[in-house]
Amino acid sequence: MKTLTTMSEKRAVWPAVKPDISVIIPMYNAAETIRDCLESILSSQGVRYEVIVVNDASTDHSLAIALEFPCTVISLASNIMAANCRNLGARHAQSDILMFFDADQLMQADTLHCFVNVLHANPEMDAVVGSFAAHTPRSGFFSKFKNLRHHHVHQTANPEGRTLASGLMAIRKSTFDLYGGFEPAYQAASIEDIALGYKLRRNNHRILFRGDIQVVHLKSYTFIDLLVSDIFHRAIPWIEVMIRDRIWNNNLNTKIGNIACVVVSWLMPPLVVISGIQSSGIVVAACIILIWTLNRGLLRAAFTSCGFVFLIQSLLFIPFMYCYQGLGAMAGLACYAFGHSIIGKRPVAETRYEIFQGG
Repeated sequence: MKTLTTMSEKRAVWPAVKPDISVIIPMYNAAETIRDCLESILSSQGVRYEVIVVNDASTDHSLAIALEFPCTVISLASNIMAANCRNLGARHAQSDILMFFDADQLMQADTLHCFVNVLHANPEMDAVVGSFAAHTPRSGFFSKFKNLRHHHVHQTANPEGRTLASGLMAIRKSTFDLYGGFEPAYQAASIEDIALGYKLRRNNHRILFRGDIQVVHLKSYTFIDLLVSDIFHRAIPWIEVMIRDRIWNNNLNTKIGNIACVVVSWLMPPLVVISGIQSSGIVVAACIILIWTLNRGLLRAAFTSCGFVFLIQSLLFIPFMYCYQGLGAMAGLACYAFGHSIIGKRPVAETRYEIFQGG
């Protein structure tokens, strides 16, 4: 990764005129990745840009690292969570195009240029969403699987979508401001991007998916991390938002094929009971083969990207994945029916912050 060493090199990145795009990065205890993240942004070519890092009261040395770079750093006195950090960064942005990026990602030299060009070439579109690259430098099955599945979902998405992805998206500032940005009450990084996307589509705004705009994701996942992410940060709140907004579409994680896999995984136990001991093996095998068949594209990507051992691990894990995602969906239905959200929402009080110019 390129290291910027001179003040002249760093200051040259600041636009002398209004930037074409403002990159907004929420940051909390990201000392391990923020340096590489910012260096990747500073390698951008062909576009004027500004970088706004919102430090969400980090307790490590993330702030000190961010201040080494030519960016605006907004440092909060107390933690307000990612959605509110993004909204705060947007309020200080100078460009007509906002790009939201995460502190554990690396962009390509042409990523910003691609986002700007797509929005300029498609004035009817209000937002553009990119994709993770197939490979991540993180080791471990769960990190690689989470990354690859995200990549596959976005590569096979319909070109025009109904949702956003807050870690890799560009949106016109006028549209973002019109709807008040991301919903500010979510207590953790969750589905505030999904909720805003549904709001845009409900009001006839258009969102374009571009699988060719790819970034590298550096996030590591353990098995527990994956469960928490998929159930509490995605399945439960996503179901609640879909019911609340009365929106469902056959795209991304809510495609009919994925829903069918959840149904099959949950029908497996009662079908085994009904079929009896002698036929139970056939029933289980048939259900699992059906789930594998519906996920053949992902399994093909698992083999071509990560090899045979990873394919075997994926074959074993995917049926279980749909079981717990179905549990999350049922929990979301229950939360909505009884008026309780287990992901936790809270009003965000005003908090003090300081603004620094790094570099």
